[in-house]
Amino acid sequence: MYSASGELILAEATRLFYAEGIGAVGVDRVSAESGVSKPTLYAQFGNKDKLAAAVLQRRKATRQKELREFIDELPADTDSRVLALFDRFARNHTRPGFRGCPFTIAAAELPDPEHPARVPIAEYKAWIRGFLAELARADGIAATDAEAERLGEQFSLLIDGANAQVITLGDKKAMARARDIAAGIIAAHSTT
Repeated sequence: MYSASGELILAEATRLFYAEGIGAVGVDRVSAESGVSKPTLYAQFGNKDKLAAAVLQRRKATRQKELREFIDELPADTDSRVLALFDRFARNHTRPGFRGCPFTIAAAELPDPEHPARVPIAEYKAWIRGFLAELARADGIAATDAEAERLGEQFSLLIDGANAQVITLGDKKAMARARDIAAGIIAAHSTT
């Protein structure tokens, strides 16, 4: 989709925006660190807002693919795909350099609902909620579509809350606690 220079810009912007923040990093810095001229950056992306949107769009596509592959590769006898996903997120939270969910961080940085980067943020958040509902159905804890949607919403709220704890408090163990709460929700649905 992008030229080789566009891919270099996108990779560097992804790294810098996550490490330091979208607002803190200018196009001059992205250009300098990617080794690609500013005119090329503007020709590829238009402006910084559109570059931020492209970064988050790429992150969204990559994350969706990674999470689907992770679930697809689980052993058939996995007790709970939902809890396996929480476990994966909890492991990510303890990685060196982890600052929190890139979508949550970007949403906090970009409060304008008209900012182009808000589109991939909203799309990813809706997708993860739907994915969790799908996993609830696959785990057999949701008898109806409405129940699956409600569980997907509850699980996504737990994930968002744990991600917010990383950003606000530096609490990298919040996702493990969110997983325990999710396990309680699953246990309550398994007995009904």
